[in-house]
Amino acid sequence: MKKTKINIVSGFLGSGKTSFIKKLIKESDDFSKTVIIENEFGEVSIDGTILEREGLSVREINAGCICCSVADDFASSIKDIKKVFNPDKILIEPSGVGKLSDIKAICLKYPDLFEINRSITIVDASKYFMYKVNFGDFYLDQIKNSDTIVFSRYSQAKEAGIDIGEIIRDIKKENDQAQLVDSEWDGFKARDLIDTRMSTSKEERLKIAQDRLGLFNGHGHHDQGAHGDQGGHHDSAPSHNHHHHSGDEFSSLTLNVDKVFSRNEIKDILLAFDAGLYGSIVRAKGSIPGLVTDLEFDYVPQEIVIRDLEKIKDHHVVIIGKDLNSEALSKVF
Repeated sequence: MKKTKINIVSGFLGSGKTSFIKKLIKESDDFSKTVIIENEFGEVSIDGTILEREGLSVREINAGCICCSVADDFASSIKDIKKVFNPDKILIEPSGVGKLSDIKAICLKYPDLFEINRSITIVDASKYFMYKVNFGDFYLDQIKNSDTIVFSRYSQAKEAGIDIGEIIRDIKKENDQAQLVDSEWDGFKARDLIDTRMSTSKEERLKIAQDRLGLFNGHGHHDQGAHGDQGGHHDSAPSHNHHHHSGDEFSSLTLNVDKVFSRNEIKDILLAFDAGLYGSIVRAKGSIPGLVTDLEFDYVPQEIVIRDLEKIKDHHVVIIGKDLNSEALSKVF
């Protein structure tokens, strides 16, 4: 039986994994022999719903992270998928709090069935040093274990005066084998990024990738890279999902929403997230009933996106962070 090629698109919470996968799908000639595995750290899959609106079949593993509480589910899922569908490719979008090293280890348990083609990490250029300082080794695991780094919010970071070259030098200190795409997403095809890994030799793959994408593969160093790990134990409500890595504990809160919000009301709530009024929130997303149309929102620190949404029946919000004030969040939604 031919081996199925596994591509992993990892990245920290809110880095843009689903957007990158949508770009990949849009640019692909034929996605019929690819199965997507979507892993949400929370009880409801928001990203899976978004991908399904694109007309794709998505296998969801919820209520935990692939590398922790649902590791057995994940291992059996990829074996089931191989047996039932025998796809050419499997595309895995791990939870934003998943350890890439653990996910790769599970995939490599079955060398007769699968081979890892690409392990891509999406790095939010506007928040690299902030996340590195706050989440240390846990955040860096995704960078150290990927073969390809793609930046999101590239232009936004440059406009804010962030030195992308400094980030690249710092990443190279952590993983000098990684290929980095030093451009905005519209400067390359995600399909080329996936397909270049399928050539015969590593040298040939690298040459094709560099030719097609202008991959940055230089070496350098930066003496004052941010580092550190802020950990600790936090109390959280029993309804949360707990996630322990490198001294950090994340919890997620999933809320059903019936209350109707105006665009300004939801914006004010998300601004309060930035102010730390409900705990240290690193990611929130979901859909809510709106006055005119329903609304869909995405939140990462210092960035709020609110979109109109066609009327749907059920609304959910997923909030991920540390020290979540679940009682206050339940009241506000």
